[in-house]
Amino acid sequence: MSRSKTVVRQTLIGEAGIALIHKRVTEMGYLFHPRRVDHGIDGHIDLVDPGSGAVLNLVLLVQSKASGLPYSYETETSFQYTCSEADLNYWLSGNAPVLLVLSHPDSEQAWWVDVRAEFSDARRRAERSVVVDKQRQVFDASAASHLLRMAMPRDSGLFLTSPPKKETLTSNLLPIVTMPPVIYVAPSAATTYPAAGELLAGRQGAVGGWMLRDGMVISFTDLAEEPLNSLRAGDVELHETTEWASSDELDTQYRFMDLLARALAADHRGDLRWHNDRKHLHFRATADLGPRREGKADGRRGHTVFGPHSSKTDPDAIGFYRHAALMTRFRRFDGRWHCQLSPDYCFTSDGWTEHRHADALLAGIKRLDRHAAVAGWTRTWATYLTRPADLFAAERALGFGALATFEVDRGIDDRLWGPAPAQTAAEDPEGSATTAAVDAGLAAAGVDAADLLALDDDGPDDDAPPPKVDTRPKTRRRTGPRGARTGKRA
Repeated sequence: MSRSKTVVRQTLIGEAGIALIHKRVTEMGYLFHPRRVDHGIDGHIDLVDPGSGAVLNLVLLVQSKASGLPYSYETETSFQYTCSEADLNYWLSGNAPVLLVLSHPDSEQAWWVDVRAEFSDARRRAERSVVVDKQRQVFDASAASHLLRMAMPRDSGLFLTSPPKKETLTSNLLPIVTMPPVIYVAPSAATTYPAAGELLAGRQGAVGGWMLRDGMVISFTDLAEEPLNSLRAGDVELHETTEWASSDELDTQYRFMDLLARALAADHRGDLRWHNDRKHLHFRATADLGPRREGKADGRRGHTVFGPHSSKTDPDAIGFYRHAALMTRFRRFDGRWHCQLSPDYCFTSDGWTEHRHADALLAGIKRLDRHAAVAGWTRTWATYLTRPADLFAAERALGFGALATFEVDRGIDDRLWGPAPAQTAAEDPEGSATTAAVDAGLAAAGVDAADLLALDDDGPDDDAPPPKVDTRPKTRRRTGPRGARTGKRA
């Protein structure tokens, strides 16, 4: 039997504390505006001229701390309250005046504390405690004049820092957890990559990641063995990978980054193809040019990483094929190498040849991409690259861990963001011209902008249990003139 949701007593006490503040502020003749998202400030007070009723443009931030139990050392005349370090740091982080209201809602008792005045020096701030005089600091109509002295003009640039919120950030950095222990270096028998390709043509064996640099051939795969032995023109030197990985010499770092990139491409050459002009890897077309999906994990069905799009002008024809693509950059942080994932797209006319309107298609889909789409594609690529190799596939040079995450002490609650104003659209002539050019390119390709995201389907898992269907028999209803229902309800 499922458990129903419950409301704890402290939640009710907190709501009652806010209601009591609202009541007392109204009695003072002021206006209280509560916040429904509480991050150290529960609302603000707008002060009003008691004679004319005019709003004075004076504002005061309010934080409520309600309790159903006595405060520390509480007597009939006083008590002590100790602020949390996080709260106090937040309240004092800007120039805005903060009113702390301590209350016992059950007995409708409340008291006020001027936070900035009480913690004006370093010693008091370090102690974080305040003694409240229950007669002098009662929060009722008699406190109106005190609030008037505390408040500041609304237009004086009032601010606090970002609300205190611990947050876990997921990066686009994929840590390398395994790599070959040795790097092989030898004089090269070819000076260019096309020439090296001719030397490898027709040879048997797996071709691992290798590179040419300064007359040398460099590889994670043994250059003394087939097929890479055809690329060397001298003896092979062995270097420990850790020497290159930990080197502070820029040239060595650049060589190592290049070697890692080529090793990644070689590890997945059966699935991924290098686009030399775009400088990215993209998924190859399937044998039957049908869709392919990747990134299925954790209740997500992933993305279609290759698939056809029908032509708008001729539904029976294929307008273009879209390939998920990835630009990578290898970077070292805190002594550990990571692969930085930057999702991209590739558009072809037949699964191989780049589409003649590829630039417009790419610009159009980039214009539509938002954070959620980029994050989804990043997860898809991370899932693909960390998936265990097939038992019959060659051993991969590089092994990756989960996307790197970071704990931060500050964050922004997404609920605090409002919708973007309409005027944020690009207004400069150059931006308008670029948009017009992209739209013209999409029109020439026979594509609607919305169609570009049609394959972005990182939704619920296809294998998830289907929704429950009500199989109870339905009572048929006869329909009279103008659709009036004449049957009786079951």
